[in-house]
Amino acid sequence: MHGTPPPGLGTRLVRETLGAESAADLLGRHPFLSPYGQLTALIADATFKVDDLDQRVQERTAHIARELDSVRGGQSAATLGSASTEIALLSARRDQSAEHLRTMAGAYRRSLANDTEYAPAQVQGLGQVSRAEAAVSRTPGGPPTVVAPVPPITGLPSAAVPARHNR
Repeated sequence: MHGTPPPGLGTRLVRETLGAESAADLLGRHPFLSPYGQLTALIADATFKVDDLDQRVQERTAHIARELDSVRGGQSAATLGSASTEIALLSARRDQSAEHLRTMAGAYRRSLANDTEYAPAQVQGLGQVSRAEAAVSRTPGGPPTVVAPVPPITGLPSAAVPARHNR
């Protein structure tokens, strides 16, 4: 019986950390060009990368398991020599990418918890983060940094560019 494959490691991390069914669900939460929209796009991209690496590790280990079964049956091992190194490298890349995803998801949760524009109910849906938890997870030594809005750029040259004279 064939069903849908279980979710990859990245998708599981997003579910546990942010309460979203998938990384794609995060993309609709904020306007794309907003800071939160850009952060959720980065989280989604990292989620897909972790899922891809997780799938590659699983496929490679399944291939090696089949080859080991062949060896037990008396056949020679064609690719076992480099397999452990390949799996170790893929696993290390997956683990590093998963840690990066955890870091970004945590930053997103803490940022929303500290943002006064978002209702506590919206923040509570993201892995049940409270303002107290966010305060504890901040860098010790002070309140969160407030970034002043950037004023518009003025005095830029117009779109018309003077013609150059060829000599």
